[in-house]
Amino acid sequence: MIVRVPTVTLVTLALQLQAEHSAVQSYLLKKIIPHFGKCMYLLSSYDLKNSELNFVPQCPNIPVAERVDCYPDAGASKVRRGCCWSPLNERNAPWCFFSTNHGYTVVSDDAPTAYELNARLKRLDSPSLFGGDIQELQFHAEMQTSNRLHFKIYDPNNKRFEVPHEHVRTVNSDHSSPIDNTLSIRYNPFVFTMFDTMGPLVFADQYLQLSAKLPSHNIYGLGEHVHQQYRHDTNWRTWPIFTRDAFPNGVTLQPAPAVTFRTIGGVLDFYIVFGYTPEQVVQEFLELIGRPVIPPYWSLGFQLSRWNYGSLAEVKATVERNRAVSLPYDIQYTDIDYMEDKKIFTYDKEKFSELPQFAEYLHEKGQKYILILDPAVATSKRLGGAPYEAYDRGTSKNAWVTLSDGKTPLRGEVWPGETVFPDYTNQDCINWWVDEYARLHREINHDALWIVSWL
Repeated sequence: MIVRVPTVTLVTLALQLQAEHSAVQSYLLKKIIPHFGKCMYLLSSYDLKNSELNFVPQCPNIPVAERVDCYPDAGASKVRRGCCWSPLNERNAPWCFFSTNHGYTVVSDDAPTAYELNARLKRLDSPSLFGGDIQELQFHAEMQTSNRLHFKIYDPNNKRFEVPHEHVRTVNSDHSSPIDNTLSIRYNPFVFTMFDTMGPLVFADQYLQLSAKLPSHNIYGLGEHVHQQYRHDTNWRTWPIFTRDAFPNGVTLQPAPAVTFRTIGGVLDFYIVFGYTPEQVVQEFLELIGRPVIPPYWSLGFQLSRWNYGSLAEVKATVERNRAVSLPYDIQYTDIDYMEDKKIFTYDKEKFSELPQFAEYLHEKGQKYILILDPAVATSKRLGGAPYEAYDRGTSKNAWVTLSDGKTPLRGEVWPGETVFPDYTNQDCINWWVDEYARLHREINHDALWIVSWL
C-alpha cells in the first residue's frame, strides 16, 4: 500500500526529525520517499549535522588505483557522506571515494627529542561515516632503533580499550637514527610521510581507518587465513586480520599499491620494522616480540590421533600394527574417549584402566604420549553420583567465566553436556588450572597436552 502524503509535508517532517529519530527517518527514506521521485535526493542529506550540510567535497583527479573507499559497507550512492563520486566499469574499485578535505588537521606539534615526534590533531568539518567521531586526537611517533618505528594515534581525552601487554616484555629503545630521517608530517589534512599515508584518517568510537601507500606489490602475511599464493593479490582484495573476523575488521590491498586497515574499536598502534631481506625483517620482528620457544625435537615427528578408539586395548593394537610394519611414528594421542564421561581431569577406569602406565609402554620404543584436555568443565556429577572434584574446586575458587553480573557462571553445551568455562584472565582460575593439571600429571604420566579451546 502506498501512503499518499504531500511532498512538502514529507520534507518538513524530515527536517524536524534530522538525526534525533533515526529509525523513523530510515523508514521514510526506504519505504515512503522513493514514491516521490526527487524528494529522495532532497531528504538523503538530512542525516548530516547542520555544520556539514554546506560541505563541498574537494575531488581532484585522484587515480583509480589510489582511491580510498568512502563507502565500504553496502549501498553507496552519490549523495551520501559528502564523498567524491565517479562510477566505473569495474566493480572492485570504489565508485564513492574520499575527498581531500576529509580527515584531521594538525593543531600543534613538537619534538621532545631527535627521535620522537608528537602532534595534536583536530577533525575537519566533514560528513561522518558511522557517527561518534573523535574530535581531538594525539599522534606520537618514536624511532626506537635504526630499524624500528613505533607510532600511535589515540584519544587524549578518554581512555579507550587497548590490548593488555602484561605478558609481553617491555620494549627496549636503542636510539641511533633521528626520526626525521624516516618520518615527517603534513599539516592540512594530516598525513605522515614514510610510505605516505593517503586518504583521510578516520577515528570514531566504533570505526577506525588508516590507509597508506606501499613501496611495492611484494606483500606477504596479513593474518591467519588461507591464501592461494604467498604473495598477495593487490587488486582490491580484503583480508580479515584473524580467521573469524567479520567486516569491517580487516585489511584491504589495492593496486596503488596501498593498504587500508579497518577496525571497530581501540586505538591505532603500529610497530614498523625495516630490513633489506626477509630474514632481516624477521630478525628485527623477533627483537621486538621476543624469540619463540624452541619445540622439542620429537614434537616435529610423525603423529597419530583419532577420536573413539573405544579402549586402551584398541589404542595399543594400533600402536603394535604400525610398529610391525616399521612405520616412522613418534607420537600417539588419545582423544576425549579416554575420559570418564568426557569429563576433563578424569580417565575411564574400566576401558582405559592401564592409562597411567601407557606412557612407559610407548617410551620403551622411543615414542611419546599426548592426551587431550578440553577447557569446558562439566557441571554434572561423576558416575555413580560421586562428586566431580575438579568442578567443585573450580567453583569454590570462582574460576568460571560469568554473566554480566560478575557472579553467575556462563553455562554452555559441550561434549560432556552442560558446562562452565575457565576464566583465564582471573588469577584464581589460573591457580586452579595449574593445580588440577598437576594432579592429572601425577595420576597419568604423559609427555605433552593437546588443548582444545571452546571460547
